[in-house]
Amino acid sequence: MTNNAQHVALYISNHFQYVWESVGFFDLQRLLYLAQGWHLATGKGPLFSDSIGAHRTAPLIVSVKGVVPQHEMLPQPELDPEGEAFLDSFCITYGTADARAVKEQVDRPDGAWRLTQAIAGEGATISHDLMRATFRLMLLDHAETSRRMRQTQIEAQVNRASEQSASNVVAFRFGRK
Repeated sequence: MTNNAQHVALYISNHFQYVWESVGFFDLQRLLYLAQGWHLATGKGPLFSDSIGAHRTAPLIVSVKGVVPQHEMLPQPELDPEGEAFLDSFCITYGTADARAVKEQVDRPDGAWRLTQAIAGEGATISHDLMRATFRLMLLDHAETSRRMRQTQIEAQVNRASEQSASNVVAFRFGRK
């Protein structure tokens, strides 16, 4: 079962109201795009059935009219258990980022939103296959960046250890028995 985009938006809004200073309309649209893309990249299919359009300013889910005022929000959006578990993890991950970092990730020129906009034009529907593929590439990019960072850290530790051992030379004599 896929969820309703409005309920996913409510869930994300409820979480991010405590994490970010404010969640604007386009911030929410970007978070929905990222949630859908990462859900597709995991091989679980769409998180919600509503289509995402490649609009000029941001990916746009037309059925989500905007940020719903807090007093009108449902206390518990209706989500399937798998979708809610995924969104828990998603909100924890993206809760450490800020709106600028989310915008930079969404605005990647090699991402599904920008590619759809460039190829099919303003407002075209972003295909799930393209989202799945570009988000998997983002995972590979992240893995490569992490590998390079670990390699740099290892090299720095080896260099520090070499410098320390060079200044602390201790001679050992091995005796014969």
